[in-house]
Amino acid sequence: MPRALQVLLITAILLFCILVGGFFGIQFSSRFQGNLSGEVFGQQKKMQEVFSIISALYVDKVSDQELVDSGIEGMTEALDPHTTYLKADQVSFSNSEFEGNFEGIGIEFDIVHDTLLVVTPLSGGPSESAGIKAGDRIIAIDTLSAAGLSPMDVINMLRGKKGSVVTLKIYRPYTSRSFTVDIVRDKIPTYSVDAFFMLDDITGYIRVSRFVATTADEFRSAMEKLLDQGMQKLIIDVRGNPGGYLDQAVEIADEFLAEGELIVYTKSRNGGGDEMRYTATSDGIFERREVMVLVDRGSASAAEILAGALQDNGRAKIAGELTFGKGLVQRQFDLEDGSAIRLTIARYFTPSGRRIQRDFSPGSEGREQYYQESHEIRDGKKLFEETGSLQVESDIEGITVFRPSPDLFKNSGGIVPDFWIVEPPVDDFYSSLLTMGVFDETALRVIDDPSNSVRGYNEDVEGFMAAYAEDDKVEQYLREICKEKGIAFNEKFFKQEKENILSAVKSRIARQFFGIDAQIRVLAEESDSMLQFARDYIRRNDDGMRRDAA
Repeated sequence: MPRALQVLLITAILLFCILVGGFFGIQFSSRFQGNLSGEVFGQQKKMQEVFSIISALYVDKVSDQELVDSGIEGMTEALDPHTTYLKADQVSFSNSEFEGNFEGIGIEFDIVHDTLLVVTPLSGGPSESAGIKAGDRIIAIDTLSAAGLSPMDVINMLRGKKGSVVTLKIYRPYTSRSFTVDIVRDKIPTYSVDAFFMLDDITGYIRVSRFVATTADEFRSAMEKLLDQGMQKLIIDVRGNPGGYLDQAVEIADEFLAEGELIVYTKSRNGGGDEMRYTATSDGIFERREVMVLVDRGSASAAEILAGALQDNGRAKIAGELTFGKGLVQRQFDLEDGSAIRLTIARYFTPSGRRIQRDFSPGSEGREQYYQESHEIRDGKKLFEETGSLQVESDIEGITVFRPSPDLFKNSGGIVPDFWIVEPPVDDFYSSLLTMGVFDETALRVIDDPSNSVRGYNEDVEGFMAAYAEDDKVEQYLREICKEKGIAFNEKFFKQEKENILSAVKSRIARQFFGIDAQIRVLAEESDSMLQFARDYIRRNDDGMRRDAA
């Protein structure tokens, strides 16, 4: 029997247990129970018989729990790509991420070449209180070497019950000092606004990496601080944002929309309580000023809802690429053993009725294809020119910008940007530098070099942003690491893209010394062509501003 079919059969048995015995403790309403036909019960009986045969006669002893888990996974894989089964440990980790808090020591970290780096000690957390700084290296955790640990290994070792203690051995590169510190775990807030700052005297920038339970509050706080600094226009960056809680995207959209304007609505199979309409309330804090939203093919779900709501209501221009196209609504059904099913129950639509969800094929093969697909256009310039799309003048070197014709992607799903930015394809050499960790390792070696000038900036992020440059040293280490990793050094490409490559390394140095906010600032000022286009456009135009503004 094919494994996929076996998995599906076993899954049906689980469903039979749920329905007749309340095995997992889920209470279904009479509306759902009334839809269960005799034919369905008959199929479940068949599955129960097969399960009994496998348990009793299979050549090897099998774990009932593993069969149960595999069975549920098989059934969810037969549906859409976003219906999933989460085991108990996955539920706990996922919930802590999206609820906006967990219990641990409070750091963001990277692993570079088997080196565990502190990116940022979270504000107000126990690591910050214990004196941990951005750029510190964790050598050992409770006497166990940190070399070679996976990200999940680190999470499992550093998170734990509030009040428990973890001992870290730390190396601080800019002082060449090692020390040991005991940190008492506590409840840690997680953050989803990675960075916010002024791009110039009137233009603010906020980057949102996901939508968790605290995102709207974080966003409003960032907005208020930028307004205090004189912000008159705003760029919201949701590139690479996979989504999250719908209500957080709705709350943020509400800050830009007038009372009664539609934000998003859903349609379901059963109607009634599964169909919702979300509209704006009064007193948004940025209803009358210009907004742009940056998106790419990694922007999904709640990020697409925010972009679609502002675009359809004429409140923002969207710049970037066609978004991912994830417009299915999941509801989590918690099971008695701590596991859960996230089941798709409805579809999202933008205020104008556009379908956000792109097409997919059911089943495991369809799911794999769905996630492998990209919205890359082999010859973007040719496509837009042939379809009558308007090319937009831009002073940003290396990119081409189009305003797509309205019908070009009407059935594509996702959010079609007002300004589709076509960047040159990533060169194989640059891709190798990125994927093989050359930029990160170069940053490490520069920081570890006692003769480097970066140590002089220590906590002076403004000075670093304005003045730091060690081009010769960076190039030397780049060449050395490429040789060590067997990467052929492309002299022609390096000469053409030297500024961007040096900026990529500088951004990693900034991240290790000052945190992710500084890394994003370096890229924004030096090499982020999408953001540079948005900044130039929003300064010159008022297209996204309400015409009834006072």
